[in-house]
Amino acid sequence: MKCFVKLGLVLLLIAAGAPPVRAAAPVTDDLRRSAVVRTIEKVAPAVVGIYAEKTVESPSPFRSRSGADSFFGDFFGESPSAPRRQQRTSLGSGVIVESSGIVVTNEHVIVGGDTIRVQLADNREFEARLVGGDSDFDLAVLKIGDQTDFPYVSIGSDDSIMIGETVIAIGNPYGLDHTVTTGVVSALGRSLQTGDVVYQDFIQTDASINPGNSGGPLLDINGRLLGINTAIHREAQGIGFAIPIWRVRNVVDQILAHGSVLPTWLGLQVQNVTPEIAAHFGVKPGAGVLVRSVEEDSPAADARIATGDIVTRVQGERVTNTAAYEQRVRGLAAGERLKLGVLRDGNESSVEVTVAALPPAVIDSFAWKSLGLEVREAGRPVAVAIKNVRRSSPAEEIGLAAGDVIAAVGGHEVDGIDSFRKNLAAARGNANVLLSVVRGRRLYRVVVPVARAPRGTR
Repeated sequence: MKCFVKLGLVLLLIAAGAPPVRAAAPVTDDLRRSAVVRTIEKVAPAVVGIYAEKTVESPSPFRSRSGADSFFGDFFGESPSAPRRQQRTSLGSGVIVESSGIVVTNEHVIVGGDTIRVQLADNREFEARLVGGDSDFDLAVLKIGDQTDFPYVSIGSDDSIMIGETVIAIGNPYGLDHTVTTGVVSALGRSLQTGDVVYQDFIQTDASINPGNSGGPLLDINGRLLGINTAIHREAQGIGFAIPIWRVRNVVDQILAHGSVLPTWLGLQVQNVTPEIAAHFGVKPGAGVLVRSVEEDSPAADARIATGDIVTRVQGERVTNTAAYEQRVRGLAAGERLKLGVLRDGNESSVEVTVAALPPAVIDSFAWKSLGLEVREAGRPVAVAIKNVRRSSPAEEIGLAAGDVIAAVGGHEVDGIDSFRKNLAAARGNANVLLSVVRGRRLYRVVVPVARAPRGTR
């Protein structure tokens, strides 16, 4: 026992003489709160989940037989042969860009939805009103609530983006709300073709973007909005795309001001370079597209493009026919700058054209001179009616007359003069224009040839 007591005293003496053991310094929140963390804390409340719901009818799995309807109806409350109503929901993301509740998202997220619901980070939920959208740019603008104190990320005026800089994506992939991924800007100015539409000037990033991220923000480490995430490359990992902020700002401003994106105007009419044309100009067939005419006082005229020039490139990409040219110039908004490669007298130069909004007077003049139509606003539900038909015009030859109602242009419904002009503007480069015309109680679909050299003037 004495031995154990002595051993205890020795241990106490050793401990008393030893220097005290210091605990490891705690890791403070300031050390852990990196630039990425601070950005997420600042921006995440403005990121929303978007649910577009559509009610569809599907046939019953039971076949109707004699007496079966009433039998199953006793149990299920409906006829087995009657269609059943189902809810289909598409998921996406969005970002609030104004404190009044203005939300930006992708157009494909909300298209076809009967109702659109927006859920905030604090789980508040609002039914959204569609302000406007455009499929050519895959952008839509929504409005939620009546308050003016929503968290938001402003669309700034700084358009600078650096290849290699760190970026952050926040979204709702697979319904997992407010998922954060990081990466870098991989490239700028990417083009992406979907069907017959070419989307231009995308930001490419390796930040993970999955289904449901569409419409969410792409941010830099200071929380600045760089773009709207919109697409992924199905056959590759680490390749995602975002619409750059300068285009988002342009489109959103037009939608807020006009309810839609204004038709654009270059003032160029082009045609393919045929072997005969190629021989005349001393170029190879498919060298570009020939400028057939330039409209007066148009952006093309201001850029000194002339009839007989050959457009070889659009935004640096070579074009070989009118289809490629139309694809390249389609995804442009008013105010943007278009770079064209122009061949004249054997010399190729670069020309910059500022895209303008198509003036209503230009569309009205096209309708009169090339189709032979003058329209007027009509009362609801009739929206647009023919006011005058020009003599010896394509419209007169087909049999159109004053009082006929135009229900659609190019397959797109017309609900007023503005939508008539917008749809007609999109068809200006076509050889024919498809019109849906109502006369009395009957609907007719007629193809009106576009007269490039009218046989009369107004």
